[in-house]
Amino acid sequence: MKRTNNNAYILATVNAISKIYDVFLGTFLVAYLFKLTQDSAKEIGIYHLICYFIVGLSAYLTGNWIKKKNRILMYQLGIIITFIYLVSFIILKENIIHYIPFCAIFYGLYIAFMSFPFNLIIADNVPNSQLIPFQGYLESLKNIVKVSSPIILGYFLNNDAYFKTVTFLAILSLIELALISKVKSTPQKNIPDFNISTFWNRTKHSPTLKQLYKIEFYRGMTIDGALLTLVTLYTIYLFKTNFSIGFISSILYLLTIILSFLFGRYCKYSHFTKLLIIIAVSIISALIIFALFPNKLTFIFYSLCFTISAQFLRTIASINVFNISHLPQIKRNKSEYFASREIFINLGRIVSFVLVILIGIFNNFELLKTLLTFLTIILIILCVCCIKLNNNFHNKKQKN
Repeated sequence: MKRTNNNAYILATVNAISKIYDVFLGTFLVAYLFKLTQDSAKEIGIYHLICYFIVGLSAYLTGNWIKKKNRILMYQLGIIITFIYLVSFIILKENIIHYIPFCAIFYGLYIAFMSFPFNLIIADNVPNSQLIPFQGYLESLKNIVKVSSPIILGYFLNNDAYFKTVTFLAILSLIELALISKVKSTPQKNIPDFNISTFWNRTKHSPTLKQLYKIEFYRGMTIDGALLTLVTLYTIYLFKTNFSIGFISSILYLLTIILSFLFGRYCKYSHFTKLLIIIAVSIISALIIFALFPNKLTFIFYSLCFTISAQFLRTIASINVFNISHLPQIKRNKSEYFASREIFINLGRIVSFVLVILIGIFNNFELLKTLLTFLTIILIILCVCCIKLNNNFHNKKQKN
């Protein structure tokens, strides 16, 4: 049996370390911009809208490079972009509010230059038989970082050490750059040029890919898009301080470490459907309770259900993405396949943040609650789509 290449585990470790940037550039930078803009969600929406447009565009424009050239080089460029972004933050300080579009461009390039090659390298190095334990390992590592970093960052940021913290992150990016040099990537040879339109025409009747694109679009709207940001905004609104935000985030992510380990150790493809049904029931129950009795306690319960549900959904969706990349009609066109995936997930993100901007124009927090409800319903639809894909793809594989 083919075993997972060590490159994948080294890259997974480095990728997990980079999650501290996501915690800062996501949760705490959103909190910082939210404060500078006097609690306006519109600027937050614009920031993310530009960011994810850049991610989708970059996946298309860099397709031929990533298909034929050194993929690790692209990942390293992502780390360098992170370093430049953080240094710019140190220089601009509070004036960062006047450069939101430029910050969004840097953040978008950071995501694109790290996630696109990461997915391709993992797809090339992890066989289907090892995807569940590998994804459990990866998610456990990322959640360890997510548990520790919010409390640490929240404590220092709450004590006016904002730019000292950014300096530490800039230094960390240089360390990460040194670590990633240990991963080797061989340029692809004797393969056709990147052509996403030909790939779409050839696979447009594939029910598996149609379902996958729906999943990635809804995923972009919810667990990897505006719903995640809305949960952050509500946490900021209710609990005010960075330390409180960090403490709550860490407690929630502590649970996901245990769950990710158990998932990787014991879960099988045959368990996916039951797990997805449990997720759908729990998240809709939490939404109803929060809608009927909106207070801090019910929101913490909603956040708990959302965090756990998002963890399992993200893991299952990622496993499906990698599994499908091994299909015969995909193998020689993995770059087009992953670029398509990036386009659809970022279309979902763009649509969801357009809604945030429209609601932010009215500067009414009650409307944000309405959007939170709407996107949670989309999250339920995401669960249903994942169940359909599981039944139509994994069950067919088992019969064959």
